Amino acid sequence: MTLHEPPHAAIDFDVLWPLAEALDALPEPRRADDVDAVAERAGVPRAHAWVALGMQPMVQVQREHPIAIGVCCGRCQLWGAAERIEALLQLRRARISAGQLAFDLVPRGCLSRCERAPVATAVLADGLVQLDGCDVEQVRALLDRIAADGAGGDGG
Repeated sequence: MTLHEPPHAAIDFDVLWPLAEALDALPEPRRADDVDAVAERAGVPRAHAWVALGMQPMVQVQREHPIAIGVCCGRCQLWGAAERIEALLQLRRARISAGQLAFDLVPRGCLSRCERAPVATAVLADGLVQLDGCDVEQVRALLDRIAADGAGGDGG
């Protein structure tokens, strides 16, 4: 498959690097709220801090949910990964508030599936699900299917 011309621009490295350093400086255990707070202090969208987290593979955010959604933040930025991260963060918050099965967001530098950008990987208790052309509705449908099957844990 040949990639089409990317419709988005990547976040400027000069914006990401200070965020990555601030994330690295956070005391452990780091939580999702800590990543959001770094963005707020820097005056940038939350997704910027999450993309920066993908640049720091040794900086881990504490898992809170039985499912992890790994989102490519490398070249996938050119196909809207940052916007998808923001939408996934909104979905995550809504599901937590509603007491539904939720997930942890795990930004990754690259998932090596550029021809299917933007991509994500859902890490489940019993395996992986590749999410090509990932959008929020794919993730919502996956979570709803897991919850209906009763295999996703208690939602928190």
